Amino acid sequence: MRSEIPQIEVITAIGEADLEDYVAQLLFTQGWSIIFRAFDGAALEEFMTARSTQLRTIIVYTTELPAFTSDLILKLSSTVVTFVSLDGVPSTAHEIMQKIRSQLRLPMVHQGDAALPKNVSSPIILSAPKKVIVITGSAGAPGKTMFATSLAQVMSSQRKVTVIDADFRSPPLESYITTNSYSISSLSSSQKPVNLPEGDAKEVSIIDVGVLPPLNEVVNDRRWTALLYNSILDSATQLVYISQTTKQSLTQLDIFLKELPVLTKQIPITYICICVGQSKQLRKAQAAFTQIVGRERHFFLNEAHIKPSSTHFLDSLWASREKGQKEIGSIATSLLQ
Repeated sequence: MRSEIPQIEVITAIGEADLEDYVAQLLFTQGWSIIFRAFDGAALEEFMTARSTQLRTIIVYTTELPAFTSDLILKLSSTVVTFVSLDGVPSTAHEIMQKIRSQLRLPMVHQGDAALPKNVSSPIILSAPKKVIVITGSAGAPGKTMFATSLAQVMSSQRKVTVIDADFRSPPLESYITTNSYSISSLSSSQKPVNLPEGDAKEVSIIDVGVLPPLNEVVNDRRWTALLYNSILDSATQLVYISQTTKQSLTQLDIFLKELPVLTKQIPITYICICVGQSKQLRKAQAAFTQIVGRERHFFLNEAHIKPSSTHFLDSLWASREKGQKEIGSIATSLLQ
């Protein structure tokens, strides 16, 4: 299906070389097309004059770019040319992408009922090819399954979604989740599966694997569980690691990152931190999480955004938690780009 939004073509006009390189690489990983990297205001003006201001263009800039002036913004701006300033924005993937998307007003999640009207479907989600999103994380129930089902609920308004339950340590997902929004397929350990079930070429598969064994075991073990994990990781287009702001969870996250080099396939990874605890301790844990993941793509979610209420597993997501809807919608959009 053709997207209702033209391909996003981006120009970087950032004074600091290291920041410009980081932003360019970040946008590239998001699937955006970097068409020009301006080294000063004159080069930017020359390129845009040759390109035309009638083509949809995003210019990500900082005012410290040599020869950059506010007059340049007035001269080059149009209904299809958008300037996005990164002045004062923290140099993290989450903050940078949040700022850019907020300026572009890219479709996230419709505020309201979980079943989004078809006429407000996100073109980014609708036009995306088949995705296999693997959900894993630390032990201690940080919220892996709740996040997987929340993500499925968001995506299912615009794509066919199947949640594959491959967490053999927990009760089958089908036994306590009932929904018409997406499909659920629980793998059975008694059948010793070594491959994923085949799905539709355009669907999104969200695979809840629970806690992965040490990656060295996954790579070298020949038992059926390891063969299955290898098959899942080989099929993955995205991997999401769920952590929590507890010392044990952050320690496991650190170990996971150190083990990553044993994987032969490089998988884009998004790190989610579920925030729990008192404010002072929470800030300290958030800082530790950010230090561990560095510049990798990451998001913070409040526990209340995915924690189930007493009436329905997903009530807490859709009740009135606008920020939770926006954050999970933002994550869903980033995973489908």
